[in-house]
Amino acid sequence: MELLIIFVVISFLIGTIGFALPSKSSKKISELRLNASRLGLKIVPSNIGKNSFKNKDVNLMIYSLKNETNLKEAHFIRDKDELILYSPLKLKYSDEYDEIKSKLSSLSSNVLEIIFSNSVVAFIWREKAGITELEKILNLLKVF
Repeated sequence: MELLIIFVVISFLIGTIGFALPSKSSKKISELRLNASRLGLKIVPSNIGKNSFKNKDVNLMIYSLKNETNLKEAHFIRDKDELILYSPLKLKYSDEYDEIKSKLSSLSSNVLEIIFSNSVVAFIWREKAGITELEKILNLLKVF
């Protein structure tokens, strides 16, 4: 009986220590977020504060950077293989829309949503793609 109690206590201690240690995937994502903040990105959970994104997955993070583009108001949502314009619809009938659409088509399918505002460009993407994918996204967003 005493051995059974000792075994249960040791199992409980090992289990709690194992639960407290971060997994490989959480270490990878925390390293990615650290590198992203070094690149000048602000990272905010999608469930905190007021957010304009239509994707309501609470596991996703919102990455944002200062808007240095000419595009000051636009919201694009991924629909199957392409990012489509959600708002404002007047942009769709402007002369520069075809150029914007061709630049956005070169973004990977990991980008789920992008919002251009006067001050920031915010986007949601699948973080498991890694830092190289994030650098590609940043380089493309700086070309606008």
